[in-house]
Amino acid sequence: MQLTNISQQMTAKIDTAVTTLRRGSMVMIRDQIGRAGFIRAAEFADFELPEIPNLKQITPTLCLTKQHVAFFRPETSSDRPVFSLTANSLTKTQILGLSLGESQLLPQNAVLLPEHKNSLADLAVKVIKFAKLLPSSLLYRLPTTDIFKQERLFLPFQAPFLEFSDIENLSSIQSSLSISIEADLPLKKAPNSRIIMFRNGGGREEHFAIIVGDGLSAEEPLVRLHSQCLTGDVLGSLKCDCGDQLEAALAMMSKEGAGVLLYLAQEGRDIGLLNKIRAYALQDAGLDTVEANHSLGFGTDERGFETAAEMLKLLKLHKIKLLTNNPDKVKQLSDFGVNVIERLSLYMPTNQHNEYYMRVKKEKTGHLF
Repeated sequence: MQLTNISQQMTAKIDTAVTTLRRGSMVMIRDQIGRAGFIRAAEFADFELPEIPNLKQITPTLCLTKQHVAFFRPETSSDRPVFSLTANSLTKTQILGLSLGESQLLPQNAVLLPEHKNSLADLAVKVIKFAKLLPSSLLYRLPTTDIFKQERLFLPFQAPFLEFSDIENLSSIQSSLSISIEADLPLKKAPNSRIIMFRNGGGREEHFAIIVGDGLSAEEPLVRLHSQCLTGDVLGSLKCDCGDQLEAALAMMSKEGAGVLLYLAQEGRDIGLLNKIRAYALQDAGLDTVEANHSLGFGTDERGFETAAEMLKLLKLHKIKLLTNNPDKVKQLSDFGVNVIERLSLYMPTNQHNEYYMRVKKEKTGHLF
């Protein structure tokens, strides 16, 4: 009971911080050796904030991911996760533009300093990214490691405060699943279907499974991991193949009489809907899907499939045939203890709007068609 209460308190603490950041305001963080600072999402640089005592005397730092820097300066080589740039001479327009990947706004003489893992800059970006915001942060480093002096700075402002241990546990906060409810859900492509909802104990996004026919009793069911795509699944976008893949997978499962489709809340390869549309705008300007993600500071694919493996285990499915063109799904499920005995391709005909996108998936992300 005590551990459960601690977990709930931590979740509530993190949720408060996320909500604050998504409003454009500030959160205070502290690293493992006592250094602390205020952070806010760089994409809100043009939002006015209430004055924080003594903050005007602190030089702000703009924290960018290694993907940002590799896009801005391809000649830069470093395995550090985050780079920092003194931001006192940058305008709000420059800060916002850099977080959006506008490389022409980076001053030619700008010094980008590589930062260690778990440095304040790294922790700042981790928290901002967890909030599904662009992974770039403004960091105001406090000049003291004295805890009491730090608290005197942030208490009057009533900013949420995250310790290193809170940030270190972000990944575990978002995955704590249990089966919640089941109901019949006849679908156009699979009339004999049921839906199983999963409750996420961390209060994060909800995932669900569609069980087609005898999907749970088949010895080696056909399984599809389908990441949420509102534009493709709901609106019928021609820019991707997601909606077509969803319908084709359900039709194949219905024909076979058994299948399980896991619908995962991972919009835009897990960068969120707003950031996916930002990436679309960059593609309209000439970047490919991978370059667009990198220019916004994200990795090529931010998804992890540990949650999918957990869902399969809760459904008591340990040996499956996986319907996918993405070999990384096979590898990740195998790493998490799911026996993928066969990979089956799911290739959709291209159109004039997604032909280049499909070619990039093959050439840059290793998809097998």
